[in-house]
Amino acid sequence: MVFSALLLVAVLGAACATAAAPAGDADPINDFQLTLFGNENHQEGSTLNLSDYVGKPVVVNFWYPSCPPCRLEMPDLEASSRKHAANGIEFIGIMNLVLDTVADGQDFIEEFGITYAIGPDSDGSILIDNKVIGFPTTIFLNDKHEVVRKWAGVLNAEKLDELIAEAIN
Repeated sequence: MVFSALLLVAVLGAACATAAAPAGDADPINDFQLTLFGNENHQEGSTLNLSDYVGKPVVVNFWYPSCPPCRLEMPDLEASSRKHAANGIEFIGIMNLVLDTVADGQDFIEEFGITYAIGPDSDGSILIDNKVIGFPTTIFLNDKHEVVRKWAGVLNAEKLDELIAEAIN
């Protein structure tokens, strides 16, 4: 029993330590197209391409509505997107459709007052291309769209500021 508990702590500790590890050789992220939910800044059904934001650092967050940790971090993501908008930092939210529907996603956006670009990954290809295996996952891109940091797990406002600073330096 004690061995099992120690093994679990070791595995979880290793996962947490690597979850925030630098991306390594700063490989660029693949371009993608996303059809957006409607909010105060984006018309429902409009599309964006990641390449539309070349020259700007981007925070890409993978989430889904029924994910408790995703719900927990969403207010900080929205506040951070507003805080950093004047600095040219773009935020993009990408919803996983495995457990929830597009309608659930739109309801979620309205419930949390999300104003940044956000929409569903209709075929799962964006999640697969970016090797997202847990939720929430957030990828921080520099202005060349090279992956600076990939974070698996909940982010708070302080950690978001720290990782955004890393992406813009």
